[in-house]
Amino acid sequence: MMLTVTFRQSLVAAMATLLAAVTSPLLAQPTPVTIKDGVMQWQDGSQVALFGVNYAMPFAFGYRAVKQLGLDPQAVIDMDVNHIARLGLDAYRVHVWERLISDKHGNLLDNEQLRLFDYLQHQLALHGIKTIITPIAWWGSGYPAADPKEPGFSVDYSKAQMNQDPKAIAATINYLRQLLTHKNPYTGKTLATDANVIAFELFNEPKHTQSPQQSAAYVEQLLATVRGLGVTKPLFYNISEQGNDQAFAHALCNSSVDGVAYQWYPTGLVKNSALHSNMLPAVAHYTDPFKQISACQHKAKMVYEFDAADVTRSVMYPAMARSFREAGFQWATQFAYDSAALVQTNAEYNTHYLNLLYTPAKAISFMIAATEFRQLPLGYHAKEYPASNRFDHTLLDYQADLSLYDDGDHYYYSNNTQQAPQHGARLQHIAGVGSSPLVAYRGNGAYFLDKLQEGVWRLEVYPDLLQLQDPHQPSSLQREVGRLYLHQRQMTLMLADLGETFAMKGINSGNDVVATAEHGKITVKPGVYLLGRTADLINNIKNTNKAYYLPQIPVPKLALVHQPQRQRNLGDKLSFSAQIAGIKPQYQVTLYVRYQGDKAFTALPMSVVNTDTYRLTLPDSSAWRQPGILEYAISVNDGLQNITWPGAQAGTPADWDYVDAGYWHTLLTPTGTPVTLLAPATDRTGYYTPKNTVSWPATSATVEGATLKLLVEPQVINNGGNLLRLDLANDNQLIGRNLRGYNALELRIRAFATDHLQLGIIGNDGLAWGTDVSVASDWKTLVLPLDKFQPIGTMLGQAYPTFMPVTVGPFASQSSLALNAIEGLQLSLPPLGAHQTMPQRGIEIAEVALIQMSAKD
Repeated sequence: MMLTVTFRQSLVAAMATLLAAVTSPLLAQPTPVTIKDGVMQWQDGSQVALFGVNYAMPFAFGYRAVKQLGLDPQAVIDMDVNHIARLGLDAYRVHVWERLISDKHGNLLDNEQLRLFDYLQHQLALHGIKTIITPIAWWGSGYPAADPKEPGFSVDYSKAQMNQDPKAIAATINYLRQLLTHKNPYTGKTLATDANVIAFELFNEPKHTQSPQQSAAYVEQLLATVRGLGVTKPLFYNISEQGNDQAFAHALCNSSVDGVAYQWYPTGLVKNSALHSNMLPAVAHYTDPFKQISACQHKAKMVYEFDAADVTRSVMYPAMARSFREAGFQWATQFAYDSAALVQTNAEYNTHYLNLLYTPAKAISFMIAATEFRQLPLGYHAKEYPASNRFDHTLLDYQADLSLYDDGDHYYYSNNTQQAPQHGARLQHIAGVGSSPLVAYRGNGAYFLDKLQEGVWRLEVYPDLLQLQDPHQPSSLQREVGRLYLHQRQMTLMLADLGETFAMKGINSGNDVVATAEHGKITVKPGVYLLGRTADLINNIKNTNKAYYLPQIPVPKLALVHQPQRQRNLGDKLSFSAQIAGIKPQYQVTLYVRYQGDKAFTALPMSVVNTDTYRLTLPDSSAWRQPGILEYAISVNDGLQNITWPGAQAGTPADWDYVDAGYWHTLLTPTGTPVTLLAPATDRTGYYTPKNTVSWPATSATVEGATLKLLVEPQVINNGGNLLRLDLANDNQLIGRNLRGYNALELRIRAFATDHLQLGIIGNDGLAWGTDVSVASDWKTLVLPLDKFQPIGTMLGQAYPTFMPVTVGPFASQSSLALNAIEGLQLSLPPLGAHQTMPQRGIEIAEVALIQMSAKD
């Protein structure tokens, strides 16, 4: 049967090619990309390797939000494309919201959103950024808000109907013909003839419910439509949205499609809070279940969307780029780059968060990923995790939140590093956040140094950032998650090519700084500068890129961010830190602290330790050696007044008339007190329901207090599986705590019927250690010695595509676990035995804690 279908599909493709030669309304155009043995090639025979982003501002929520803020969408596009190019990205993909630019019959509407899309294409081409367009999104344009009234044809059909209903298919074909032959007024070209558009992916994340043969016939119909326009560019179709559907994949790869498209969201989507544990094991490899289908090996492969969603650290993207190259991908575009005009709220796609200005460390990490993606060969194999955190020219350090790239000519780092470049005198490009052996800088915005000629460099500096709150909370334009500050700061450069007394000149609009460095030190504000060994060298530079874009930045208000800790033992160091930013780069900061119930506060000065971070460790004196509740506040003097947090209240707690807005609290407990890891009443935001979970978490009040119930769904009782992964709460971190003597886990637990549970602890290397325990149907307190824990697979999240693994590991090189490195817990149930049956299955937990178990226990 499959041979017959394949022959019929080949015949359809041949007829479409003949029809294109006879009826094409377009003149023959050179094809920028061809495919040979499943590999995309440029006209000179070199392989395609392009890495970049999706960006949706001309459409949907981004467009509406920009208009609501009274901004010019065209100017916003100018700024964002400039930043995307600044990161060295060379690929752009978007699924076009056809609902906004078409009518009920698929006729193209000549409206502002189409014009902005045309303008965006023009700007991308000017910056050398290649494009793959997906003409049909199907999705409504409202997200995260409700969908507005939309004129397009796909409003009237379900996604499955789009590839089955004759009227929907007719409207689709009409729309494709008009969109691809629409002339862009800025380029004078159509999408079909524009060489900057290298390929098309025909439909975004389709849903096929009919037979594979019928699905393949639909795909052939779309292919014939596009090729009938004279298009010879590669045409892709989604293979991964159907999950591990081998029959569909076989039929698709045996069609005349040129390439297949995949996505990757290894950490799931829309958790509505940030993930605070190491997810690098989840991106050690890309799983392709279709690689054994021979026909699929002759198709080009692209990743149309990917992201490490809800992850704020800057280590994930280079590892993903490496895994993409290992799996044979030649195109990868993250979803979605946030517009600088909106990202202060992260309202457009709250699960994603990537922008040069507001996520500078992640942006530099993304730049590293792009660099590696372009140079790693297809099929590249790194060592197994965690050794794969060093590959090619890249180092990934989760604990330091550092991605570092050093190939001799390029030196990029996403955070402070002490690792010197291997060939400092040879360097041509530097990009970073924080300080390195070549740049000492206390700002936390990104900066770029590019060598223009011997003795002359171009320096580009971006604003400081204060992260105000979790950026992955539910979307709202009313929530400010990050704030930019235009601070003037000292920077010290240690570049032999410049020396210690180089000249500096500001060149962007409004930047007229002229200065000479002293011992390599200069003072910079956000902007663009020329640096030269002599003033004459920089004055003779012609046609330097002066482009520099920032969004509107209001006069900044003083802000303070602090994370209290819920409990500490008397054996722990009692440290307090806060991030503070305002008009000035530094402030006088004081901690006011007392035992709850005491009348007077003790005032202690806090010291600046890095950029905007102030810290204090309470002195080791008898004043702080009693159990009790510490309550405290932090006051900031800006030179004119004192402002105290919580609440940004005028004055200090030492003032007789101070009106407090409450205080922060930390419970001090005796040395050796159990350290709670899971408390159902307070840890809800740390729950992370894994893919293929057998239950959903629910908290309830019982005689045990607040408990966590995990009830297994009836249809999977026999299979067991993952129950829950938990990240330790931000107010319950173990780093820096004195955990000597803690050697066991204690849990208060019961099962619905006598059962077995695997309890695991997850370290900051992302790897898990666990043990199996029998659980009774009545409440018991179980004590599990940590020396009985063995390496187990680490539980992952709800990854997309759905064929991604549920767990990874354990790995041969898994090192022993330090207690201070614990970042999370995981719970799972084993499958039942062949002759076992249970009418109901699940567990209920009241608490999990680290304890000191004595020998007699």
